[in-house]
Amino acid sequence: MTRDDTSPADQELLRHLHDRDLATSAAQLERWRRAGLLPRHARKALGRGRGSSSVLDPRTVEIADVLTRCSGQGKDLRATVLAWYMRAGTPGAHSRQPVPEPPFELVRDALVWALRRSPVQRLIEQARRARDDTDTDVLYADAEKYLARSPGPFGHPARMREAILDSSQDIQPPPRGGQRSMVNLIALLGLPQGEVSGESFAQAVTVSGLLPGVDGSTLAAAFEQAEGDGTLEHVLHAARQRDVVAEAETLSPERLARAREVARVLGFCGGVYLMHGLLLPDTPGQQAIRAKVDELGLGEASITAAQCINRVDAANVLSFCLEPSFDHLAGQLTEVMTEQMAGVFRRPGELDSAEDFMTQWLAAIRDAAER
Repeated sequence: MTRDDTSPADQELLRHLHDRDLATSAAQLERWRRAGLLPRHARKALGRGRGSSSVLDPRTVEIADVLTRCSGQGKDLRATVLAWYMRAGTPGAHSRQPVPEPPFELVRDALVWALRRSPVQRLIEQARRARDDTDTDVLYADAEKYLARSPGPFGHPARMREAILDSSQDIQPPPRGGQRSMVNLIALLGLPQGEVSGESFAQAVTVSGLLPGVDGSTLAAAFEQAEGDGTLEHVLHAARQRDVVAEAETLSPERLARAREVARVLGFCGGVYLMHGLLLPDTPGQQAIRAKVDELGLGEASITAAQCINRVDAANVLSFCLEPSFDHLAGQLTEVMTEQMAGVFRRPGELDSAEDFMTQWLAAIRDAAER
């Protein structure tokens, strides 16, 4: 589509985006329309046989805004849809109006696509197909390759902060215990019946962080009891049969929206939790949130949510946030957030603005770098 072919409404839309320092093209707008992401302009009759002209709807401006922000060169449109969905309902970057919701059918299709291509889901499927030691050895080898490519876990923020402030300390990367235990858990789900003990299964579940807030010894006792009663295989069978891709294909808008809210709560708390280790000026509000995250055993899960919430990896975050256990735990975090929000980024008795707070943070980082 050339400039001469661009409708007056699209020209106006492009001007609005330019005023927001956003650059796209008329051809890109048309591609979004063909994909069902951007509404077509309404037509207004000019009267007296003069035909009609296109009219720009303000909502279309906001949709084009978020699509431009979530797109990228060579980025799959389904990844763009997921990124848009994770922003929907929050205040827009340029406007006080909430970001509009994308078409739900396209969101669900994008979620299914992202889960199918997820390395974690591929490993799960590989584990389910494992029938002997050779298959299991290949699974562990493939999992090791995945771990080598993926970012390692963060250390506890308090220890990270101490190491940064004390130049005599070396910052040692923490062990990948949780990630490796998740691989063990996947492998255990793929082993033939009768070859998995209650103790090994409980240990893998606990260390992986799959069920945060659950006491490891209690869980181990429950699985060992199930093993003694002969019911452990029923538990494992249920876990083996869970298909998150099939679940995603039938999700309702309400259930996925709730998972998104849980992911946002985890992501916010994980961001606060992680930034403490990166010298964010501390406040009682942050201390309360970190204490609750530690109490619930959500450190690694919340940091993962904070890292992935605006990327295609958000599909995995949404998947585990569909679990009722995470919904319940996020409710407890929400209570603390509601109580402490006014003091999260403000010191007691001070009237600091967000800009002042950021200035203090950058100064702390510069001081640490100079030391």
